[in-house]
Amino acid sequence: MKSIETFVRKMKEKDISINYIQAYKGEELLGEYSRLDTKTRLNVYSVSKSVTSIGVGIAIKEGVLTLNSMLKDIFPEYADKMEGTYLSKINVEHLLTMTCGLRDKLFFSDDKERYEVKDWISYFMEQVFAYEPGTHFDYSNFNTYMLSCILERVTGQTLVEYLKTRFFEKLGIGNPDWLSCPMGHTTAANGLLLTIDEMSVIGRFLLQEGVWNGERILSAEYIRDASKNHISTNMPKYGYGYQFWVNPDGESYRADGKYGQYIIVVPKKELVVTVQALESKKFFDDVWEELVIPLEEEIE
Repeated sequence: MKSIETFVRKMKEKDISINYIQAYKGEELLGEYSRLDTKTRLNVYSVSKSVTSIGVGIAIKEGVLTLNSMLKDIFPEYADKMEGTYLSKINVEHLLTMTCGLRDKLFFSDDKERYEVKDWISYFMEQVFAYEPGTHFDYSNFNTYMLSCILERVTGQTLVEYLKTRFFEKLGIGNPDWLSCPMGHTTAANGLLLTIDEMSVIGRFLLQEGVWNGERILSAEYIRDASKNHISTNMPKYGYGYQFWVNPDGESYRADGKYGQYIIVVPKKELVVTVQALESKKFFDDVWEELVIPLEEEIE
């Protein structure tokens, strides 16, 4: 497809390394690009956060969790630490929107503490919570990790186990690979491995608002809420939903991972664009302006 070919050429000129691209209009594959001979599973980094959000949405649909479920009720053994602090006011929605009130971001996937801290739940509970939950956006992996641990508490299964039969296998994603923390909880914020085909399947599932092969897996209402802005103060550019980023058009949205992993969903155009890269340069603006917009124009 011309838009994809042109985009790949422009990225090569900028020395940006792209591994795979796919574009779908509805269920129709418009075009794709592969730098590698085999479509292999790669770490999708923070795209994992959006899949975690899907897990939370399914748990809400099943009635085992709500947006208002309180951290203190799910982890009562930390009641003494929580008493009289903002920590005691954190609910599921605060974690989904990255507004739990942490003063510090805590460690990311490649930070020193990632290799030293054993009990991540206790580590989270011992931190300083400087803001009223819901009032201050600060992107932190621990929001997502705690969602994984919450889901595990209320279901008795790790996040990846919970999603295996309810989500992954229904979409044809067999034997899902997702890293665990030292205590065995799914890391959630990162560490999920997917092929470009599997990323596109997830994007098409989102485009269909939670229905796959005629089965309602996730509520349409949850996807609509998850994909719109919920941040009123110190809002990131264009906005942030439930572990999804709002795109520059203010209407569409994406799952977004480090080094250039994207699932971009444009409902009005029935368009899903997925990208896997391994690039330290920030290039989402290039993806949006040089790939998504030209694709929109090409399919009109």
